[in-house]
Amino acid sequence: MADLNDIELIASFLKDLGIDPESVKKAPNIWSVSQNGSAIYIIVVKGFMILQSKIMSLPHSNISTFYRKLLELNDNVEESLGASFGINRNNEIILKMLRPTTNLTFNEFSYYLTSISHVTTQQTRELKERFND
Repeated sequence: MADLNDIELIASFLKDLGIDPESVKKAPNIWSVSQNGSAIYIIVVKGFMILQSKIMSLPHSNISTFYRKLLELNDNVEESLGASFGINRNNEIILKMLRPTTNLTFNEFSYYLTSISHVTTQQTRELKERFND
């Protein structure tokens, strides 16, 4: 589980953004905020902040080409801004950013949230155009 101080830290950052942390809380250590039409989950666990967003469902065709594209995106910092693509148990493509909560500042939090939102919006559009069945 998350340290109470980390939970309070993220809640204070959300307040600073004008977001009521209680209204977007999904669990004691999880919040879901909407940024540019994308749902971004903020998860605090064991000294880390994880930002996660769904990109799309796994396509049914061109899987090897699709996986290669995701690996190329993971390797391209200009495209991913340090986030990484993965797949969850529900066969959904997700984008994830990880940052230790130690010395996390509001500016860093805001940067990470803006970055994952930007990449989610851009890559959801591009990947769906190319790979949606």
